[in-house]
Amino acid sequence: MKSVKLDITIGDIKKYQWSIAASVIVVMIMAVAYLTLIAPITDRKQMLVSKIEHQQKLISEYERKLSQSKVIRENLAKHEGALRKMKKRLFRGTDPYQLAASLGDLLSSNSKADAPKLDIKTYQVLTSKEHGLYEEVHMRFNLMTDIYGLHYFLTRVKNSEFAIQVKEINIQKIQRVRGPDLIVNVILAALMEKGKKS
Repeated sequence: MKSVKLDITIGDIKKYQWSIAASVIVVMIMAVAYLTLIAPITDRKQMLVSKIEHQQKLISEYERKLSQSKVIRENLAKHEGALRKMKKRLFRGTDPYQLAASLGDLLSSNSKADAPKLDIKTYQVLTSKEHGLYEEVHMRFNLMTDIYGLHYFLTRVKNSEFAIQVKEINIQKIQRVRGPDLIVNVILAALMEKGKKS
């Protein structure tokens, strides 16, 4: 490889001093012009580009959330009827013992002249568990009846407009000449709407 040797003397510099000075001035003017005109524009452009990217991310996030809300709204509309039906099946009240007393009146045959003999001797609230907007109450009922009264009781539970379910049933037959010959212990679960407690 051939090396190039530059021989610049002071005489050469003096000879081209005006050209060198003009070149330096032009370079300085270009640097000042770049720093005052072009650099701020470039910085502003980068700032605007990052702002636009940020806005585009926000827009895509909002679009995603809007599509999710549409799906949620559609699901709510689908389940609204079922929720209304479920709400109608909840007992209204604030106290599980009030619920047990109401349920005892509802299921007994005392007020029905043509109903079979069914005596609810005692009732007891066993547990009460909250589930969001409703409460699940488990109650024990002690009955004296016969097979027709038991059928009547179970049919009333099954056909009730309220959300009631038989959880456990114990049946004991006793020897009697007349009257009820079955002792029934039944545990019922009922759903009660949570209200404001006074």
